[in-house]
Amino acid sequence: MPSYAVVGASRGIGLEYVRQLASRPDAVVFAIVRNPERSSHLKAVAASLQNVHIIAGDVADYSTLEKAAKQVSEITNGKLDCLIHNAAHMDINTAYKGFDHYTNMEELDADFIHAFKINSLGPIHSITAFLPLLRASNARTKKIIVIGSGAGDLKAVQTFNMTNMVAYGMTKAAATIATTKFALTLKDEGFVVVTLSPGLVDTSDTATADRDAMLEGYAAFTTSVKNASGIEITAQTPETSIAAQLKVIDGLEASQNGLFLAHTGGEYSAAR
Repeated sequence: MPSYAVVGASRGIGLEYVRQLASRPDAVVFAIVRNPERSSHLKAVAASLQNVHIIAGDVADYSTLEKAAKQVSEITNGKLDCLIHNAAHMDINTAYKGFDHYTNMEELDADFIHAFKINSLGPIHSITAFLPLLRASNARTKKIIVIGSGAGDLKAVQTFNMTNMVAYGMTKAAATIATTKFALTLKDEGFVVVTLSPGLVDTSDTATADRDAMLEGYAAFTTSVKNASGIEITAQTPETSIAAQLKVIDGLEASQNGLFLAHTGGEYSAAR
């Protein structure tokens, strides 16, 4: 019975991961969320599923992830086959800011520090907390996936003239570096550790933020990308993106360890 832990599963991409993984009859899925009681979309999905366990865990508070890992361990006899770290901070009110959009340096610092705790330290916290369970897995390949973003990729930033999204992009770039370092550390232990881009995904249906504001943000982003590069990007549904991502995850091989992959397969590239 393969076991999956999805960190950041209350809505959007993480929620759809839970939904699709739970549809596999032999799988057990652990949805790690900051506040289970307030995760209404997740609770609705899990209500009719026997193979989904909702567990509290905040990526900015390592001790809560240690407790979450202990709860998972009690159900799986100390093992976990696959960790998918999806949790991220992307506040619609600040996500698209450039350096000159902040009122003062104190405001910029506060936004960066908050984003760093979640986007950069968060993956380190979750991988570290669940690593003993992953190491104990009997799976042929032990898998760690950190959901990445083109906003944190140097070539994409240059190709799309992405002068905005500074806090989000820079802290997601740090997460990619951290993931690569884990990949190198664990390469001789039967692990494949990758960053995986989901592409642009419309998660507005389950968002807590203003849906119209999110849709406006997507439209502005895709327009700026087309103006800068001539590349047209269309937001996908979570269902489409996750189905493609799971195909990549299911097929992960040792040769891909440490790579930044695209949801469509192969290494991530801003040009496609």
